[in-house]
Amino acid sequence: MKMTIVIDDQGEILGAIPGDTVPEHVILKDFHSHIVEVPDDTGAITDGAELKKRLQEALQAQHGKQ
Repeated sequence: MKMTIVIDDQGEILGAIPGDTVPEHVILKDFHSHIVEVPDDTGAITDGAELKKRLQEALQAQHGKQ
């Protein structure tokens, strides 16, 4: 599945949105978004630390070191 990950200038993950399109009202000035492919079970993860780890791994694999 695809997710859009929002990060700050230091590369810290601020949030993630399922899918590869983000509504215009969600786009925030001074932040960056990356579309990544993640395993299908990512959306079912309820542990915040595990979700952040999974998202960081996807960012690193698909967009280089974050």
